[in-house]
Amino acid sequence: MRYLIVLEQAGTGFAVQVPDLAVITYGETLEDAKSAAAEAIKINLEAYQETGKPVPEKQPAQAHLENPDFADLLFAFVRVAEYETRMAA
Repeated sequence: MRYLIVLEQAGTGFAVQVPDLAVITYGETLEDAKSAAAEAIKINLEAYQETGKPVPEKQPAQAHLENPDFADLLFAFVRVAEYETRMAA
């Protein structure tokens, strides 16, 4: 599963937002930032699953690209392994 992330250079690294999940994280390099985003997404999705709440629907990438709040920022996709539905025993 892929999620769009938005990166902004901040001080000595990169702040990362995942607009579809309202996740924010940070990495010192672009690769660190992308890795941190993937891990934060995984944790966020697991939290939705554990609480039984539905995961917010992803918006089309174009909607985020056209968002003036994200003007002049860097966009990328990160791949996150599909999480498995856990069944109660």
